[in-house]
Amino acid sequence: MSTQIGTWNLTVKAPTGAQNFSLRFEEGPKGFVIDGPEGDAEIPVVAFDDDGGVTFENDTLKPMKLHMKWNLLVEGDEISGTVKPGMFPAQKVTGTRA
Repeated sequence: MSTQIGTWNLTVKAPTGAQNFSLRFEEGPKGFVIDGPEGDAEIPVVAFDDDGGVTFENDTLKPMKLHMKWNLLVEGDEISGTVKPGMFPAQKVTGTRA
């Protein structure tokens, strides 16, 4: 898990254009934290694997209410993978350590 802990600057390539935000894997009182357009949100369950993989789910309210499923891989100071927003197709995620 130690390679995944920290703050990441992410870009999601959405149909409406690139969405930029930060993702912080920092253990808090209720889980981990994502910093997004809606502010900080706690994510109670994040799965880390020994090969740099990270999976978790969260809900958003803007621009619409969606259940997001994240599947990411950390390799050094880079992070990549996909996010599947509800009924929409999976979208590419890229980023670097902040």
